[in-house]
Amino acid sequence: MENNQLIVIKQLPEIEEHLKDVSIEIDEKVEKAKGLVCNEENKQTIKKIRAELNKELEEFEKTRKYVKEKVLAPYTRFEEVYKTYISDKYKLADKELKMKIDEVESQIKQEKEKELKEYFEEYKNFRNISFITFEQANINIGLSDTIKSLKKQVQIFIDKVLDDVNLINTQEHKEEIMVEYKETLNVNQAITTVSNRYKAIEEEKKKQEELSKSVIITNTEKEEILKAPIIEEKKQEEKLTLKFTVKATKSKLRELKQFLDNGGYEYE
Repeated sequence: MENNQLIVIKQLPEIEEHLKDVSIEIDEKVEKAKGLVCNEENKQTIKKIRAELNKELEEFEKTRKYVKEKVLAPYTRFEEVYKTYISDKYKLADKELKMKIDEVESQIKQEKEKELKEYFEEYKNFRNISFITFEQANINIGLSDTIKSLKKQVQIFIDKVLDDVNLINTQEHKEEIMVEYKETLNVNQAITTVSNRYKAIEEEKKKQEELSKSVIITNTEKEEILKAPIIEEKKQEEKLTLKFTVKATKSKLRELKQFLDNGGYEYE
């Protein structure tokens, strides 16, 4: 198809202009306006000159926009026809062909992924690693990737997991580390997390032991303070006997007897 004969320009738009001639007149007006000294007396005159210049520019702008519209009108019409009969048809064909290509490529990727998943399960069982999934390997399957290269990526991933598990089995608290590792498959992070956890527990135990010692000492001191007066109270004075004869009136003797009774004295 010879495209050079499909679109032919019959006549270019012709614009007759005399802008250079008008430009000389504009220069004279502008220079004259710029040379004026503005003061209170001639301020209104300068405002009038400025308004006249702006009005002239506005008229020129209207003419320019009109010319532009007339010049572009044929091209705008041509562009609409061109899109309808030419470009839109090519774009539609391109879209439909792309959909067909994408469908085939998607099918190829799905077949590769299916084969790769089967190999993943086989190699995982061979290496005796049961807790990992194909999605965790995060393997990007491209159209240009061969099955051989993709299987190699599977091997590298599973072998690394096995190395991580072997490292974990040499660690203290390996069961807890394994729980952390299964969440992220990051062996360094798992070991560090569990190690920091036990450090925090040990520090808390030490704090509690120090606190318990402090409480015991305080309680002992309190007990010693409380025991002192109790010991004093248990001390008993030696009982002595004093014999004497009292001579008094009957009422006085009653008072003496009552005093002895109330005071806890023993007498015969």
